[in-house]
Amino acid sequence: MAEVTRLVVEATGFGVRGALLDGERLVEIQDVDAAGEQVGDAFFLARVSAVDRKLNAAFLDIGLDRPALLTAKDARFAKGVVERQPIAKLVREGERLIVQGLREAVEDKGARVTTDLRLMGFHLLWRPHGIGPETGPARGAEREALRLRGETLFPGRGVSLRRHAARVEDAVLRAELARLEARWHSLQAEAAEKKKPGRLAGDDHPLEALLRNALAPSLRTIEIADAELLARARSLLEGPLAAHELALVRLDPTRSAFEQSGVAAELERALEREIPIPGGGRLIVEPTSAFVAIDVDGGGRAPLDADVAAAQEIARILRLRNLGGTILVDFVDLESRHERQRLEQALARAFREDPAPVQIHPMTATGLVEIGRARRGRSLDQLLTRPCPCCGGTGRAPSLRARAEELLGLLHRTGARRLRIAADLARYLDGEARSAWAPLSARVERAVDPTLGPGGFVLDDGDGR
Repeated sequence: MAEVTRLVVEATGFGVRGALLDGERLVEIQDVDAAGEQVGDAFFLARVSAVDRKLNAAFLDIGLDRPALLTAKDARFAKGVVERQPIAKLVREGERLIVQGLREAVEDKGARVTTDLRLMGFHLLWRPHGIGPETGPARGAEREALRLRGETLFPGRGVSLRRHAARVEDAVLRAELARLEARWHSLQAEAAEKKKPGRLAGDDHPLEALLRNALAPSLRTIEIADAELLARARSLLEGPLAAHELALVRLDPTRSAFEQSGVAAELERALEREIPIPGGGRLIVEPTSAFVAIDVDGGGRAPLDADVAAAQEIARILRLRNLGGTILVDFVDLESRHERQRLEQALARAFREDPAPVQIHPMTATGLVEIGRARRGRSLDQLLTRPCPCCGGTGRAPSLRARAEELLGLLHRTGARRLRIAADLARYLDGEARSAWAPLSARVERAVDPTLGPGGFVLDDGDGR
């Protein structure tokens, strides 16, 4: 997997979206929402609505449409219990808890949450319930050095040093732990005052969360168009991130950051059914409800050469589109066991930097390879597209979330005050997107126009979509 050298940041109206690139090549998209139904890593005030002894889990109201699942394994931390116990001994109906999102809701399954709370900084991770320590993805001597340094600086505090901590001085780490402790007190105070279950804000801005997730040794530049995000990023780069010497690039504030940086065009290509393989050939990617099917067309290349090149592109496209579950890849047939081993080694290298756990099974005699990749949140396909609302066929159209992001961005950049909008998009803004729409609703005069197609809108300056 290629190294990440650039981060392009776009304001979405719901929060921020970051595009991670290796030069001009798009590697990954990360979303951090301040509003909406994103669950992963977010903190919630929850109320236990039901305890299921047979399932050994509890269902929690966290303020979303569906209850979240808390297993007994994940319920023990708030009680300070190390060993596993039955769920009925750990929680009771009506109890209020602070929980953190583990997994997004998928189809008919609600989100999954935990009481093993983790407050992430740029250089360290702190568990307020005192479990730890552990380190991040660093290996071998580097990992051991981080562990020893963390134990020396923060004995018995539940602190784990991230791989980026090697670049900074002890004083920076101590100051970061103090900020995380202050944030925890803020979350506790908010939960104590909150009357209904729901997301806790604390003081964690989406841009800070994005930069925490995206920070990597190879990252060199951060590119931003939005003025408010630019100022916030500059403050972070001059403060807690100063040791990393990251360059901040100011983009044209009147245009979308993704459009002017080439990310928008890369995203369109990434979501297509056919993906070209560098050097020749193509991938045909077919997500289904049961699994993701990928066919490798070598385009006349030597089988092993085509398959090894395809392995790299498959790893990139799965990470970029956040496709998980079972992935079945039909490679070009390889005749010898030695060639199949070469391909398996190439796949292992290609997925080495994938942030999601990946399991690769040996190639069958017919050229099939099964890849298991952990599901983490919505796929890019689900986030940005939907089944065609006009014909109900197999084609895809921009999702209402994608249309809302485009509209919110235009309203922010142009200052338009009058809007004609399709009925389905209006319902979406008033429903799931109400938190993102609320800051603009007072100044924008909105009228539903039945002549507009699904997801359509027209601003008063004639900028229609």
